[in-house]
Amino acid sequence: MTISRANASSPAGQRYVPQRIWQARERYFVDGLLPVDLVEHPLLQSWERCRQSGLGANEHVAFAPVERSTLSHMMDSERHWLDLAQSELQQLAAGVAEAGYAAMLTNACGTVLSVAGNISQRSIALRNAFRPGVDLSEMAIGTNAMSVAIAERRAVKVLGPEHYFSDNQLFHCCATPIFDPQGHLLGTVDVTRDTPGLVAGAMALTQACAHRIERKLFDAMGAFVKIEWVGADGACLSFDSDGQLIAASSSARRLIDLPTVREGCRFEDIFEGDFSRWVRSHRENQRQAGLLNLNGGVRIHANAVFEGATPRVHAVSGAAMAEPPRQVSSRPHDPGYLANFQVALRAFEAGLPTLVTGETGSGKEVAARNLHLGSRRRKAPFVAINCGAMAPELIASELFGHVEGAFTGSARGGSPGKIEAARGGTMFLDEIGDMPLSLQVALLRLLDSGEILPVGASRPVAVDVRFICATHRDLQSLVDQGLFRQDLLYRIHGFNLRVPPLRERADFDAVLDGLCEKVGIRSSQLSSSLRHALQCYPWPGNVRQLQHALTLAAALAEPGAPLSLGDFNLHAHAPAKEAVARTASSTLDMGQAMRDSIAQAMERTNGNVAAAAALLGISRATLYRKLKQLPR
Repeated sequence: MTISRANASSPAGQRYVPQRIWQARERYFVDGLLPVDLVEHPLLQSWERCRQSGLGANEHVAFAPVERSTLSHMMDSERHWLDLAQSELQQLAAGVAEAGYAAMLTNACGTVLSVAGNISQRSIALRNAFRPGVDLSEMAIGTNAMSVAIAERRAVKVLGPEHYFSDNQLFHCCATPIFDPQGHLLGTVDVTRDTPGLVAGAMALTQACAHRIERKLFDAMGAFVKIEWVGADGACLSFDSDGQLIAASSSARRLIDLPTVREGCRFEDIFEGDFSRWVRSHRENQRQAGLLNLNGGVRIHANAVFEGATPRVHAVSGAAMAEPPRQVSSRPHDPGYLANFQVALRAFEAGLPTLVTGETGSGKEVAARNLHLGSRRRKAPFVAINCGAMAPELIASELFGHVEGAFTGSARGGSPGKIEAARGGTMFLDEIGDMPLSLQVALLRLLDSGEILPVGASRPVAVDVRFICATHRDLQSLVDQGLFRQDLLYRIHGFNLRVPPLRERADFDAVLDGLCEKVGIRSSQLSSSLRHALQCYPWPGNVRQLQHALTLAAALAEPGAPLSLGDFNLHAHAPAKEAVARTASSTLDMGQAMRDSIAQAMERTNGNVAAAAALLGISRATLYRKLKQLPR
């Protein structure tokens, strides 16, 4: 599109001037021009994303909620922060009720989680939109305050005709993003009314609500010490007893220019001096307030609050661990998964065999390594073997070892096998469902007796090994088919740690940042809109697929240059018959990503629209509308 500039030199600004917006709509939708001085840049970017996705401004908008089962799962996955946010949402709704506003919370993809306020007398459209489970994402209902706040990571307002779809022009709304204590997006808080204009104070109240929710989440985290800036609008940092940063409030992250709390960030990376000496000085002098120098010389006045807790995502409570672990291969930030992981770690430390389940590529081996590294066995070997990647006739000797002469080609002097190599440590059996029945008997004997019988040997060998097994298959179904022993299932299922698929994880940003660091991509190369697009992609291959896509993007892009969705060759992961029907375009804009996601979901669900909508996290009505837009 060609850029259009009006004669007036002032930007759209904060005032609601409908004449300017109507003028902007005419230039954009009729004349095909970009009215850069009539509409704020984030809104114009949203219009462009909608247009590039094939959305028409005059399409009918259907505010249809997702299936009840999908909503129930969605609510459960957001429960860790949603419960804390309810009272703040009610307080916000009460504060704006007289001005005709209703309030809502959405998740990070724009789906309504909770609503508050008296909406019974409002318009049908507003009542339809303000329902838990309704998809209010940009791809579902076009430009709106929640979706733009998610894309921009800041508070925004969208008034009347600034909405992309004509059906939504009665709405006047403002929204503020909500972040967890590590800086990862959780969702938004929004106030909307169906009468014109933005009432003074509505935006400020929405921002204050988001800040209170964030503070509640911050305070709910235990810490060894919390450092609070004096006179810095709630800026606060939390550290564990090793001096590792575990949480930071939004204002603190802005002050120290830290978008997210990254793995391994320590006290010394932020402040001058040594953490241990600083703690000792404060405790010896019984001081709470004092001066701290940021690296670079800026001096701040801060209060130190010692809470005494030593939270680590991999720590075991109480005296179960004499020496706390120092490292975990890839720390999860999803609160629901994190809580399950901590329980699994306690079970593992208690000697219970642990079964890790999850989809292919979701990170089951990473979870197993984290359990090992978080345990007292972390200094001993961690040995992994994939039962589905070896010939059945070789698994026995690989696992249990063999004596000399046990079979043709056996090693001179014999071989100890993987289990004995893991002595004192952890043995990880991946794809345990693929283990032959004959070996399942031997594994059951080992779990019961703590002894192995090498191939060709007559005497068993005692071994001290803890087992973690993993599978993406339904083991009970295999038992019913006679392919897996019921008694072995009971034996390896001391505790089940489910690794959620990437599309369900609340810590997508943390996973994305960790993988970016691993493949050499700087966080500054990913715009907010690109992050949002990647988060809303279904990722059927989970973390492994995302890592491969990032590796490809790093290889295709110029070093250090901002990445675009076109650098992520997502269609390469789609089924072959989709690739045949797809054009030979070498770039993938957001519209193409949406079409690929829909086609992939329909393929995976054998054309079941309801199931595909649930997989994509959108309503059936939205999916039907998008299916009509797909090329025949």
